Amino acid sequence: MLKKFLPKTLFLRYFLIILTPIIILQILLSVVFFDSLWIKTNKGLVNSLTDEINTVISFYNRKKSDVEFENVRSLISTNSSFQIILKKNSTLPKDNNYQKFSFYDRLINEQLKEKVKMQYWFNTRSDKDNVEIQVKVKNDILSFIVPKSRIRNSSGRIFILWITVPGIILLLISVLFLRNQIRPITNLALSAEKFGKGQYVAPNKPSGPIEIRKATIEFEKMKARILRHISQRTTMLSGISHDLKTPLTRLKLQIEILNKDRKLDGIKEDINEMEKMISEYLDYSNSESNTENTKFNLNKLLVEVVKKFNNDKINLKSEDNLQMVGKKHLLRRCFSNLIDNGTKYAENISITAYKNNRQLEILFDDDGPGIPESEHERVMRPFYKLDKSRNLKDGSVGLGLSIVQDIINSHGGKVMLENKKKGLRVKLQFPN
Repeated sequence: MLKKFLPKTLFLRYFLIILTPIIILQILLSVVFFDSLWIKTNKGLVNSLTDEINTVISFYNRKKSDVEFENVRSLISTNSSFQIILKKNSTLPKDNNYQKFSFYDRLINEQLKEKVKMQYWFNTRSDKDNVEIQVKVKNDILSFIVPKSRIRNSSGRIFILWITVPGIILLLISVLFLRNQIRPITNLALSAEKFGKGQYVAPNKPSGPIEIRKATIEFEKMKARILRHISQRTTMLSGISHDLKTPLTRLKLQIEILNKDRKLDGIKEDINEMEKMISEYLDYSNSESNTENTKFNLNKLLVEVVKKFNNDKINLKSEDNLQMVGKKHLLRRCFSNLIDNGTKYAENISITAYKNNRQLEILFDDDGPGIPESEHERVMRPFYKLDKSRNLKDGSVGLGLSIVQDIINSHGGKVMLENKKKGLRVKLQFPN
C-alpha cells in the first residue's frame, strides 16, 4: 500500500532519504525545545507576574490609607515593567476575550486561577504591545498593564530561524551533490533506451561512483559485442547472397543459350524464384543500419512510396506537415514491403497516418483474406510462411514482415496486426 505513494524516480527517492532524517531531527529538536525550555520559560514568566500581582493585592488589602498605596503604586510604575491603575467602586468588564486555543490565554488563565483567589479578567488582543489584567479587590478594581515581552520568550522565533535556515541550506547543498551523483545513471539509462531503439549512441565516458563507472564500462562492452554480432551477421548474409548471384547468373545465360525448344522453362522459372529469394535475404541482412536519424516529412515519404506502385486502389490519408525523426531509407523499405504484401493478397489498400499527443500511428488496411489471430505472432518470425491461407508462388521466403518488424523496432515503435470484418490492419506506432 505504501509503495503507491513512494516516488518512482531515483532522484526523488534519494531526496526523500535525505529529507526524511532532516525533518524528523527538526521535529524532535522542536518538541524538546518547546516542551522543556520554551514552555517552561513562559510558565516561569507568567508565574513570576502572578506572584507580583498577588503581592500588590496583599499590600492593597493591608494598606492604612489610599495615600500609602498611591506611593507604592507610583514606585512600582516607575521602577517596574508594568503599570497599576486603581479603579474605585468599579466592576469587571462583561465581555470575555479568553480563547481556549491560544497558548498565552490558556497559560495566563491557568496561573491566575491557581495563584489569584479572586475574580479576574484579562485581555491579550486589544493592545499589540501590552496585556491588561484586572482583579476585583472588594469593591475596587486593580488593573495591571503588562508588556507582552514580560510574559513571552522571544527565543522561540530565533530557535525556529536557526533550525530552519541551516536545514534549508544543507538540503540545497545535498540536492546539488545528489544531482551530480544521479546524472551518470540518467545518462546510462538514456543511452540504453536509445540503443534499444536502434539509434546511434555516442560512447559514454565513465563517471560517478565506482559502481556506476563499472556499469557504464560493461554497457559499452556489451554494446560493442552486439554491434559486432550484427555486423558479422549482416556481412555473412550479404556475402552468401552475393556469392550465390554469380553462379545463378551463369546458369541463366547457359539456359538462355540451350533453351531453344523451350524445354528448360521450368528450370528458368526456378532460377528466377531463387533470385527473388536472394534479394529478400539481402533486404533482411540490410534491415539494420548504423546511419543517424534525420528529420523528414512523413507525408511526402508515403506519397513517394505510393506513387511508385502506380495503383489507383491505394488510398492515402495523411497530414500535410507530419514530421518524423528516423532512418528515411529504412522506413521507405518498410512501407514498400507492407504495400507490396497488400497488393498481392488484396484489391484495395488504405493508408492513414496521424499524430496525437502520445504517439504517431500509421495504419495499413486492406480487404484481403487476412491472417488468423493465432498466427499473428508467428508471421513476424523470419522464414515463416502461411502456406495454407496464402498462395505463395512468387518466390517469397517469409521475410517481408520480419524486415518490417526489425525496422520499426529500431525506431522504438511497435507493429500490431488486427483482423477486421474483411481484411487485415497493420498498425505501426512510433513514440511522439
